[in-house]
Amino acid sequence: MFRIGDFSRIARVSARLLRFYDEIGLLEPAHADAHSGYRYYTAAQLARLNRITVLKDLGFSLEQIGDILKADISAGELRNMLLMRRNDVERTLTVEAQRLRHIELRITQIETEGRLSSEDVVVRPEPARQLLSMRRTVASFREARGMLDALQQLAAPLLSKRHAGQAVVISHSPQFEQEELDLEFGLAFDLEAPIHLRAGSSLTLGELPAVERMAVCVRNGPPDEAYLVTGRIGAFLEQNGETLGGPNRELFLHLPEPSRIQDSVVEMQFPLQTR
Repeated sequence: MFRIGDFSRIARVSARLLRFYDEIGLLEPAHADAHSGYRYYTAAQLARLNRITVLKDLGFSLEQIGDILKADISAGELRNMLLMRRNDVERTLTVEAQRLRHIELRITQIETEGRLSSEDVVVRPEPARQLLSMRRTVASFREARGMLDALQQLAAPLLSKRHAGQAVVISHSPQFEQEELDLEFGLAFDLEAPIHLRAGSSLTLGELPAVERMAVCVRNGPPDEAYLVTGRIGAFLEQNGETLGGPNRELFLHLPEPSRIQDSVVEMQFPLQTR
C-alpha cells in the first residue's frame, strides 16, 4: 500500500484533492489507520482515479461522476465518451482558429485604412453570356459553397465536354446580410454554345446581361476575406466619383474542391452606372 503522499506522486493528483474525494465518497482509501488517521491506497485504485479525472475533463460534475462510477461503465464506453469529447474540442479549435484569422484580417484592414490601394482595380466591359442557374436565399458562406457544388452536379448531365462554363455567383440583395443572402448560383457560357435545358429541371436557362463598365478586382482566398478586396473597390469608387449600377458578381477563375475553399481565385465584379 501507499501512504497518501506517495500515492499522490504516483497518480499525479494532489493529496488535498485525494482527501476531498475521500470526504465526498468518490475515492475512499483502501485503508485508514484508526489511530493516526493516515490514509493508504493501492495501485488498483489508480484505475478508478483515472476514470474520475477523465470524467471531470469531459465536463461532468462530481455528483454525476459518482453516479457514473456506480453504473460501472466499461473501458470501451469511456473511450467512446473521450472520442466524442475530442471531436467537440477539435471543432471548437477550428472555430477559434477561424475567429483568430478573422481578427488578424480586421487588424490588417484597420492598419491600412486611409491608404487603401485602388491600383489593382480595373474597369472593363463584360459581354452578355448564357447563364444556367438557380436562385436561393442562404444563411452562410458555407451553405453558399454547398449550393455551388449542387449546381455543378445538376448541370453535369446537361453539358457536353465542349461546354466550358465558369462558376458565377450573383448577389441580388440590395444590402449585405450574411445570414440572409439572396444569391443566384450559375454557370456562364458563351452565347454561341447552345445549351438545351431538359423538362423538369430545377435549373433556369437565361442570360447574364452585358455590363458596359464593370469594376473588377481579384481575390485569393475564402469568401469571409472578401472585404479586403471590396474595400479596394470602394476606394476606387470614391476616388473616381463612381456609383454602383446593379447586382455585384463573383466570377470564379479557380473553383477548388470544397475542402480547399481557401484556394479560390475569384473576380469580384461591381457594375458601375453608365456615364
